[in-house]
Amino acid sequence: MDSRQPIHAYMHALRSRLGKLDPAEAEEVIREIESHLHEVVEQAESRGETPDVAALLEGFGAPDVLAEQYVAHIQTGAPPPSGFRVIQRVRQTVTHGLYYSMGAFGFSVAAALLLLALAKVFEPSSVGVWSTRSGESVTVGWSGSPSPEATELLGLGLIPLALLASAWCAELTRRVLRVLRRGLV
Repeated sequence: MDSRQPIHAYMHALRSRLGKLDPAEAEEVIREIESHLHEVVEQAESRGETPDVAALLEGFGAPDVLAEQYVAHIQTGAPPPSGFRVIQRVRQTVTHGLYYSMGAFGFSVAAALLLLALAKVFEPSSVGVWSTRSGESVTVGWSGSPSPEATELLGLGLIPLALLASAWCAELTRRVLRVLRRGLV
């Protein structure tokens, strides 16, 4: 028997008991729980373990009791079911991690491009973009030409190009972080 069949049966029973909710709210509940259950099963299987699906479902409780808790939470503001809090915490952790990682990466790239432009101003012969004579490779460097026969491609044009790329990268990062911040609330 497929280890996921009990999950499908549980979700079907839960879905049928969420009729008091708006269909979109009911689908959100189903999606949240189902994705969490499948993720736990996939993690166990990737470790070579046989997931105990029955125990996993037992942890959520009977579908009718869980449905009542969700309906009460969504309609009256009652405390959420314990499984709901766990799912929300996982989602927030992933979102916070993504938020800070994206910010660090995006602003680091912007800072590196800004530093490249400034270095070109102070050391124009050592910083640049070079191409080999055959044109098979392009190198961005800070320590001078990578080989004697390489030709510099941009010259001082690297400065405005790097400044524009830095500003674009910083603005893009700022916009992405603004979207991600909405998901944190």
